Amino acid sequence: MEKQSYKKITPLRYVYHVSYAFCREGIEENGLLSAYSNMNKAYCVFAHNAGYPNMKWYPFCFDESFNWKATSNFDSREYEFMYFMIKYSYDFWQIDTRKIDSEWFIDRFGMEDFYNGISYPFLIVTFDSIPRKAIRRFNFHETPKVLKREGVYHVEGYFRAA
Repeated sequence: MEKQSYKKITPLRYVYHVSYAFCREGIEENGLLSAYSNMNKAYCVFAHNAGYPNMKWYPFCFDESFNWKATSNFDSREYEFMYFMIKYSYDFWQIDTRKIDSEWFIDRFGMEDFYNGISYPFLIVTFDSIPRKAIRRFNFHETPKVLKREGVYHVEGYFRAA
């Protein structure tokens, strides 16, 4: 793998790594350790350069494709099942990119597979491990948080720190 074959970017301050919940103990102890990627032919850590998850986020993009019933009609029971799977099967790790000196690059393979032709770098990669001091775990909340100040309402969504 040659870094010059990847486009270097400046990510958002906070980017997100998604892992299976059974990896939590190791991540809490060691941080995010770079792992070998067959596509990238390198040791790396992947992240999402966006603040809110969607069904294109790895790994639940694959889990949704292979394990969940796909229908052309929207069924609220399927949506509830997806929400349950995301909430309890995965951990979301917020990476503070200001606390590390890692270089970030566009994950060209992920962008080609999931964001065909979009120029915004939603999927990014670093070839460094991420130390524990630079990450914190996020949780979904059951209900949005509603704040009222001086007659104005502000609604914070489900994806916010626990």
